[in-house]
Amino acid sequence: MKREWLYVMLALAAGIVGGIIGGRLNGIGSAVAAEVAPKSLAAREIVLIGPNGKARATLRMTKFGEPSLELLDHAGQTRLALDIGADDNPGIRLYDLKRMLRIELAVNADNVPSLKLFDGRSNQRALLGVDADGEAGMNFYSSDRRILRELP
Repeated sequence: MKREWLYVMLALAAGIVGGIIGGRLNGIGSAVAAEVAPKSLAAREIVLIGPNGKARATLRMTKFGEPSLELLDHAGQTRLALDIGADDNPGIRLYDLKRMLRIELAVNADNVPSLKLFDGRSNQRALLGVDADGEAGMNFYSSDRRILRELP
């Protein structure tokens, strides 16, 4: 009886070890893992990490409950931000190496699209937009934020 019990335990252990080795050699473990992957993922923040261990992108909900996607440079600084504001209007912002806002593309609450250009101190220097009536306009600003020229 003891000998039969020993044979059963040895057979069970050999089966487990053989299954593990076979799965690793044939890649079956990966195929099984892929079959049971979730169809969705729920999280407040997802961070993509680069090979050096630093964050390179974040997809998160802001403290105001709005979605935001940020792409980061090698130093971890935001270079591109894409979000939807509290008013449900989308915006894209591009930053320079010093984390200064340089370009903003947005649609405001009145469904007016605009493209804003900023100088190296994040002062708005140009605005291109199309109003609700379909009229295009362009403004140029001085470094002290005065309008230099309006077109048309």
